[in-house]
Amino acid sequence: MNNTVMLTECLNDFISKNEITLNESDAFELYTLYLLNKKSNISAEDLMSAVVDGSSDGGIDTFLLMVDEFVINSDEEIEAITVKSDSTIKVIIGQSKFNTKFSEDVVNKFFISMDSVWNLEIENDDLINTFNEQLVERIIWFRAIWRKAVIKGAQINIQFYYGCISNEIHQSDTFKAKKEKIIEQAKTKVHQAVVSFDLFSAEELLGLHSEKIEVHLELKFKEQPSTIDYEGSNIGYIGVVKLPDYYDFITDNHGVIRESIFEENVRHYQGEVDVNKKINETLSSDFETDFWWLNNGITIIAQDVRPLAKTLQVEGVQIVNGLQTSYTIGKNYTKDENDTRAVLVKIVKSTDKETIDKIISATNRQTPVNPALLRATDGIQRKLEMFFDQKGYFYDRRKNFYKNQGKPISKIFAIQSTAQAIHAILNRKPSEARAKPTTLIKTQDSYESIFKPDVDFQAYLNCCLVVRNVETRLKNTSLVKEERSLIRTFTYHTSRILVSEALKKSHPTQSELSTLQMSSLTDELFDSSVEFMKDTISEFKSTSTTTTSSSISKSGPFEELLTKQLIERYRSN
Repeated sequence: MNNTVMLTECLNDFISKNEITLNESDAFELYTLYLLNKKSNISAEDLMSAVVDGSSDGGIDTFLLMVDEFVINSDEEIEAITVKSDSTIKVIIGQSKFNTKFSEDVVNKFFISMDSVWNLEIENDDLINTFNEQLVERIIWFRAIWRKAVIKGAQINIQFYYGCISNEIHQSDTFKAKKEKIIEQAKTKVHQAVVSFDLFSAEELLGLHSEKIEVHLELKFKEQPSTIDYEGSNIGYIGVVKLPDYYDFITDNHGVIRESIFEENVRHYQGEVDVNKKINETLSSDFETDFWWLNNGITIIAQDVRPLAKTLQVEGVQIVNGLQTSYTIGKNYTKDENDTRAVLVKIVKSTDKETIDKIISATNRQTPVNPALLRATDGIQRKLEMFFDQKGYFYDRRKNFYKNQGKPISKIFAIQSTAQAIHAILNRKPSEARAKPTTLIKTQDSYESIFKPDVDFQAYLNCCLVVRNVETRLKNTSLVKEERSLIRTFTYHTSRILVSEALKKSHPTQSELSTLQMSSLTDELFDSSVEFMKDTISEFKSTSTTTTSSSISKSGPFEELLTKQLIERYRSN
C-alpha cells in the first residue's frame, strides 16, 4: 500500500501549501482535478468552479467545459463564444473518492446520470428535478455548445475519469463492461464524439504529481542571434529560427503544443480565420520565399537567457505575440529537417513586471483586440496586485501567474472574480455579478464603476475575502445538502447579507467595509445570513413566476427585493 500512503502525504502537502480548509474527501476531489489539468492553461478558480458535488449530483463531482481551451463559466460566455468548424469542445466529467478501492456503484451512477444529460427530450427546466443547480447550469451550457458544434461540424471530446486512493488499478470484468457501456452510451447520443474513460489510482496520481511543468527550453537559431543590451539588466536577442527547430521548441516529444508557454498571450488560437489560412498556405506550398519575409514573427519574454553559439537556453518562457503563427506551425507543419525556411524571433530577458506588461500590451495592440483582454496592464490593476501581495494574497491579473509559481490557490484572486465580489458587495449588485461576469470588465463604464483608484484597496480585498469565506463555509457547514446547493447558487447575495449582518447596515460604505475584520464573521452571523437568504427566496417565489434558483439569483427584481428587505432590517441604523 505504499502508493496509497505516499499519495495521502502528497494530498496533505497540497492542502497545507494551498491553505485549503476543506475536509480530506472534498480536498481530494479538487486535488485530482488539479493533477489531471496540471499542464493546461486552466486557472485555480476555474478548477474550483468545476466542482459540482453535493446533493443531487448524480455521482458527478466535477463538470468542466471548454471550447478551444477557453473554460466556460457563465451564460454570458455561452452567448459570446464562437464555435467554428475546427473548434474542439472538451467536456471533463469526473468522480473522485477518498477510498482504497474502485466501486461499481460509481460507474452505475454515471450511466444513469449521463442518460439524462445526453437526452435532449428532457427539458432544461426538468433537469432540476434530478440534479443540483450547479450541475444543471453546466449541463445547459454543454447542450448549448453541443448544438453549435453540430451545426458547425466541430469536434467534441468527452473525457470521463474516476480517481481513488487505491494502491493500483483493480477492475473486474463487470466493472470494465459497465465502463464500456458509459463510453458507448456517450458515442451513441453525441454524434461522432471522441469518448474516453480513465481510471486513476494512487499509482497514476503519483505519476501526475511528480511531472514537472517545463520551464527550461532550448531554442536553436539559424545563425547566431544578435544581442542588444538596454540599461544593463534588460537584454534582447533577435534572429531567425528554422521552421523545424521552431516546431521542436513549441511542441513536446509527442508533437503536442506546449500550452503553458502561451499563457500570457491575450488571445488563443483563432482557428481557420483568413490570416491563419494564409500562414498555412505559405507553410505548405511556398518554398520559393523565406517564411520570415512574409510574417511579422514571434515575441518571447524569458526570465533568464543563456547564449551558447547559435543556441539560447531559456527559462520561464512566455510567447506574448505570434500565437496564431505558432499554433498554425504546431498544428499544420509537417516537420522536414531539410526545410531551411525560418521564422523571425525576438526574445526579451526581463523579470520586471511593468516592463513585461508594456511589451504584452504594445505587441497586442498592433492588431484589434477586445479591450477586456488588456485590463491586466491598467495602472490600477498593477497597484491592486502590489496591495494584495503586501497583505499576503495574490491578485492574478495575468492568468495563472501565481498558480504557476506555486502560490496557495486559496489566496489567489483573478480580475473577473474580484470584479464580481466588488460589484456584489460594494456596489450592492449581486444578481448582476452572478449574471454578467464578463460584462463587468468588458464595458468601460462598468469597469470604472468597479475599479476606482480613490477607493481604499482594503475594501476590495475584503470583498474577495468575504466571498471566499462564504464559499469555504458552504463546504464545511452543517446545512443539509439541498440547502447547501441552494445557498451556493446565491453565494454573492449571501456575501452581501453577511457584510450587512457584520456591520449592521443595509448599505455599508467603502470606508466601513475596509475596516471589516474577517474574524468578526462568526458562525452565528453566517447562519443568520443563510436564514435571511432563504426567507427572501421564499418570499420572492410566492409572488414571482420565476421559480428556478439559478434564474432567481440572476434576477433584477430579486435583487431589488433583497435590498428592500435589508433596508427594513437595519432601518434604525
